[in-house]
Amino acid sequence: MKKIIYTLFATVFLITSVSAQRVLTLDECIQIALDNNLDIKRARNEAISARAGYTRSKFDFLPDLSAGASHRWSEGLSFDQTSGTRVNTTTLGGGASIGASVTIFSGFSKNLELSRSKLLLEANEQTIESNIQSIEGNVVGAFLQVVSTQENLKIAEQTFGLLKEQLDREEQREKAGVGDMERVYNFRSQVAQQNLRIVELTNQLKSSELVLVQLLLLDPTEDFNFQGVSIEDAELEAQIADFSEVSEKSLAHSPAIKASVLNLEATKKSYKIAQYAWMPRLSASASYGSNWSSNLRNQDGSVVDISSQLENNINKGAGLNLSIPLFTNFQNRTRVQQTKIQVLNSEIGLQQEKNNLTNQVQRAYLDLVNAKTSYAAAKESLVNLQMAFEFAKSRYENGTIDFVTYLTSLNGKNTGELQLVQAKYTILFRQLILDIYTGELNNQN
Repeated sequence: MKKIIYTLFATVFLITSVSAQRVLTLDECIQIALDNNLDIKRARNEAISARAGYTRSKFDFLPDLSAGASHRWSEGLSFDQTSGTRVNTTTLGGGASIGASVTIFSGFSKNLELSRSKLLLEANEQTIESNIQSIEGNVVGAFLQVVSTQENLKIAEQTFGLLKEQLDREEQREKAGVGDMERVYNFRSQVAQQNLRIVELTNQLKSSELVLVQLLLLDPTEDFNFQGVSIEDAELEAQIADFSEVSEKSLAHSPAIKASVLNLEATKKSYKIAQYAWMPRLSASASYGSNWSSNLRNQDGSVVDISSQLENNINKGAGLNLSIPLFTNFQNRTRVQQTKIQVLNSEIGLQQEKNNLTNQVQRAYLDLVNAKTSYAAAKESLVNLQMAFEFAKSRYENGTIDFVTYLTSLNGKNTGELQLVQAKYTILFRQLILDIYTGELNNQN
């Protein structure tokens, strides 16, 4: 009865543990990283700020409009503007006004500032895409490190099972009196070494999973199961596009390069704004208002009604204002020099982005070509190594070869399997990286 209860408890615990695992695919990991990444959130906030700046630049063409009202009190000798008299008494007064001004010509600064703000907005939007591209590459690399380690662990566990099976067989032969302890000890040492290899790979897998979980900004205390990537041999052995085609697509798609181009154009606008600061400014203004005072009185000595005063004391005005910067303490000259340096630095930044992308594409493309070559060779080699191992295993069991020869064949098979897995995931990783650079990964999704 106790055994039945323990069995049921163990079954329920196992089912609960499995169901508690959160299975994540590569696409899901990429989406989680894009949703949680702080750099992307910050870039989006900066884009919102840039959009507000662009909107402000458009509104700068509108006239300024203001209104005001006042109430004043004074005691003693003063000149009352409303009554036009000199008084020495307590005075109450006030008024209201409305005014407007508009810039007619500002040395093209507002037009240039509008263009500059639009370029900065577009550059910030491209920066978001650049951050997304970078995060996608990081997630792909971390995810494939996890699944490749999982594959290596499976190979190690299969080898452990094979060695354990051979050990059990030799122990049974030794007990039956037809074996010898040397073989038993040899297999025990190999089983122990393979178990150590499994422990090392398990630790490596945990570390790789932690790196991926931290990259996704998930809770590391949760239990995650990262689902491997399935890929057919036809895809692994597919023909690669020419490097020139891949490079051209990458340069044309790169959000970082687009952002650098837009920033360069924005700094050129800043340079023109600084140059045109020498030009005159012309603006127009107009005002309308009225006021009242307690010193404005009727013939009987009573204060004239405030509404009548406001109606009779209306004043209007309009004017043109011309400003010519003759000398600004060399501020304009300094600003021109500074913005010119900014243009030169932006040009250098653009060239640096192109160089960086070209180097990354070259490295990824060469790694992909080498991995495809290695995969084809490893695939053919593994077939021969597998056949050689099966033959060596059969001969060892029949006692026609020694343990060292058998172990050499087994290690050769294991090495061939690891090389095939490594080449497979190198192809997958480099192909996905190139797809990210060329924008084809988003098209596939």
